[in-house]
Amino acid sequence: MRAVAAAFLTTLALTAWPAAANGQAGVSYEIPPDNPFVNTPNAAPEVYAYGFRNPWRFSFDRRTGDLLIGDVGGSTREELNWVGARAAAGRNFGWSCREGTAAGPNPARCAPGSTFVEPLFDYPWFSGAVITAGFVVRDPRLQGLFGRALYADFGGGEIRSVNLAPGNPDDRSTGASVANLASFGEDTSGRLYAVNLFENAVVRLVEGSSPGSIALLPIGGPWDGPIAIGAYPGDADRIFVVEREGRVRIVQGGSAVGGVYLDIDADVAPASGERGLLSVAAAPDFPTSGRIYVYYTDNGGDIVIEEFTNGDVATRRPLLSIEHSANSNHNGGQLQFGPDGCLWVTTGDGGSQGDPPNNAQTLTSHLGKLLRIDPDPPGARGPACRLPEAPGNGEPGGQNARPTLTARVKRRQRVLRLRGVVARAGCDEACSVVAGGRLRIGRARYRMRRIRPAQVGAAQAQRRVRLKVRLTKRGRRALRRCARRGKLRRASVRINLRATDGAGLRSRRVSRVVRVRR
Repeated sequence: MRAVAAAFLTTLALTAWPAAANGQAGVSYEIPPDNPFVNTPNAAPEVYAYGFRNPWRFSFDRRTGDLLIGDVGGSTREELNWVGARAAAGRNFGWSCREGTAAGPNPARCAPGSTFVEPLFDYPWFSGAVITAGFVVRDPRLQGLFGRALYADFGGGEIRSVNLAPGNPDDRSTGASVANLASFGEDTSGRLYAVNLFENAVVRLVEGSSPGSIALLPIGGPWDGPIAIGAYPGDADRIFVVEREGRVRIVQGGSAVGGVYLDIDADVAPASGERGLLSVAAAPDFPTSGRIYVYYTDNGGDIVIEEFTNGDVATRRPLLSIEHSANSNHNGGQLQFGPDGCLWVTTGDGGSQGDPPNNAQTLTSHLGKLLRIDPDPPGARGPACRLPEAPGNGEPGGQNARPTLTARVKRRQRVLRLRGVVARAGCDEACSVVAGGRLRIGRARYRMRRIRPAQVGAAQAQRRVRLKVRLTKRGRRALRRCARRGKLRRASVRINLRATDGAGLRSRRVSRVVRVRR
């Protein structure tokens, strides 16, 4: 078993040149009209974001629609990225100019002054390190973890959680470990799962003995190389389980049912290293259409995405093929339908160390990218999918939902004695809060001191933190003069607060007026 695991990990070090990518845009699928490079000459229109080494797993936050992407490092850093789906459009994630927050092997490939998406969290590479991104926890039964992001390392197996507050990841252990953890999964009710690839186990993540901890509940079996999990739309009691050899099974109520749902073993490259059947995603209308999409490496090593209906091999409909025969590693491997109805795909840079042909930074290549397509044929099944025109309204489940900021401010305060105005603020998710304001005395206006961002961590969601917006020296002198004259009734303070979540989305501004009292 250890020898097989070692083979999976050592393929990360292979050195060769990957070939170009090929697709069938406008034939078997459509390009969403709001993809960022649709009108860029010579760019692959499927590309949504670029600069990845091997984004093995990613997910959408079911509440906000934001992206959590784990990118496997080379020999320096493993990184976890958290970004709004709209904010990710056209962005560069840095490889191979950067690796996490460190310099990458080829810093000169990016122009001086280039901007990159900053990782939410990264950690030092160690021998055998392969980050596996999980999901943002929205299962209320996992106490102490709600709103935190899960991840693990294939080479270590410990399941850990991080806060989504910028600059304050608060990396913690959940107390649970799954060896060779190749993928997390989430069902339609928000319950979370994980798979052990080499010891053939599928588990559900359940509440542990203390807040912030996780226990493991075995699911179904026996399994043969489980490598990924897909949600089953319309039925919270079912999930799809992918076996690397080329099979998709269905689990219902904790047990495998009905044998094999889809078997394409003959078409899938022999499962070794990073090749095989790697992911499944069911169409949002699966209860009526029966359509699922799979991501695999074929017998020639190329990446293939295909559609099947009702698990029938005879209904196969190819969507996208990406040439990848030169190297067996860095295939990426994740499919997810976004809240926008589009099919999102992550691909690796083509293999080898250091991305010699610079695929990740080259927009003509599909490799080292986050791709976004509408899997429907042109002119079929309605208009092309697209992100909403506005970046979200803060409602649960909304695409790119803004954080919701709440504030409690006493309407009358002893502003001189406090040397400012006190407020208590909180968010419905991890966020940072900034505040400022103005003192008004008659027609005169005096700016208040702007406070530094105050962190409200995931563990403190729904709790308020105490903030003080202070008077400047000039404002304090003016207010003292007003008090000596007995005219404090003419004085008031308007404070403004705004929050930013870990994906860079801002809340609506909250304003409150405070009357000055003695």
